[in-house]
Amino acid sequence: MSITAIIMLIIGTVAALFGGMAGHGIGKSSGRKEGAKEAVQQHEIIQAKATVQAVQERAHVEAEVAVDSDAELDARLSKHDRPG
Repeated sequence: MSITAIIMLIIGTVAALFGGMAGHGIGKSSGRKEGAKEAVQQHEIIQAKATVQAVQERAHVEAEVAVDSDAELDARLSKHDRPG
């Protein structure tokens, strides 16, 4: 092997090491950003599901209250009265 080939081999090895380290850092940074985006999306999905559930529960309660007579409504509300 000639000296030129040895020098080129060393330069190639060093360049590959630096390229690998730089690529790893960029990939790691990109992975963090993607993970954060995914977490935000999952949080938004959970919030949307909770909102839908709350709307459904409110509609159910409103339907029950609409069906109740005044006496039944007074009895239901009096269960939650606090002594004044």
